[in-house]
Amino acid sequence: MPLTSLYTCSRCRKEFNFSNIKYDESHKLVCLECLDKITKLERKEKLQFEKAEDNEPINFICAHCRYKFSIKKGSPKAVKCPYCGKTKLMIIKRYKDENDLISDSMDHRFDY
Repeated sequence: MPLTSLYTCSRCRKEFNFSNIKYDESHKLVCLECLDKITKLERKEKLQFEKAEDNEPINFICAHCRYKFSIKKGSPKAVKCPYCGKTKLMIIKRYKDENDLISDSMDHRFDY
């Protein structure tokens, strides 16, 4: 009987062989499909930050300690949590109405 090693993705909990799994930036095993979703999300958040006008405050929440803070777009400060110093941040989005919130919740990145 052949011995095969399957690795479990820490995000979707499916099993994959060695060629279809990698480590993410937090050193967890993630399949290529989930890794692609993560990078697309990061690019989208970075684009939202770059689209903001100068001196417009952008609200963030730290993914590590859940601290909420804001940084102005033209600020020379590094974009990191002032409380714990981590750089894994989420942009807080303001929704226009209920339909905007519902359509955003139907996004594939929230699937588990």
